[in-house]
Amino acid sequence: MAKATLNKPAGKTSAVVQDFLSETYLEASESGRVSLRALAARLGVTPPAVSRMAQRLVRQGLVRREGACGLVLSEAGERIALRAIRKRRIFEVFLTQKLGYTWDEVYPVAASASNYLDDELIERMNAQLGRPTRCPHGDPIPSRDGRIQPLDDVRLSELANGAQGVVSRVSSHDGDLLRYLASLNIKPGVPIHLVSRAPFSGPLRVRVANGNFHDEHVIGAELASKVWVEVAR
Repeated sequence: MAKATLNKPAGKTSAVVQDFLSETYLEASESGRVSLRALAARLGVTPPAVSRMAQRLVRQGLVRREGACGLVLSEAGERIALRAIRKRRIFEVFLTQKLGYTWDEVYPVAASASNYLDDELIERMNAQLGRPTRCPHGDPIPSRDGRIQPLDDVRLSELANGAQGVVSRVSSHDGDLLRYLASLNIKPGVPIHLVSRAPFSGPLRVRVANGNFHDEHVIGAELASKVWVEVAR
């Protein structure tokens, strides 16, 4: 969870503003709508603090109000958000590949530090890493010109019985959840097969590749909703 103090003055490209805009973009991508309460939870601050910052950014033309308690990024706000997301995700890859962090450790470090890093430093990291296209959690890294790779994947919880594919991403940064999934080898790039599901939103039985073998696990529907799969065609 990104931490920020939203009451201090901030320019358009300050770390605080980048945090606010990037979390607004991510909440919209995941939930379809951005409420002040949901954004406050993502940023670790109070809804009134979010409301005050939103008012400031509305005046700057970076966000606009949607209904009584919703927010939408302007085109300018989205550009800043995607640049911040690019920096964060490249830094996450750097932390895992070069500094030995695990995927459950990188998000708090990157979320608090990446917006303070120089753009040129990030681009040098990116070149050193071989220009990765995804972060350790499988999320796409926006390009320098603000484009983001469209995804063709579905939640594991929505797959039909018998469907097979490859884990594409995990939409959570909860450390305990990520460590548990890693213990099951449910990670981006790993083949997965939905064997069966219990009725009425019951648990799912999945078969996961593990080297030359396959392991079967039973996981809950809520956990399965955090795992995205590129289905074999």
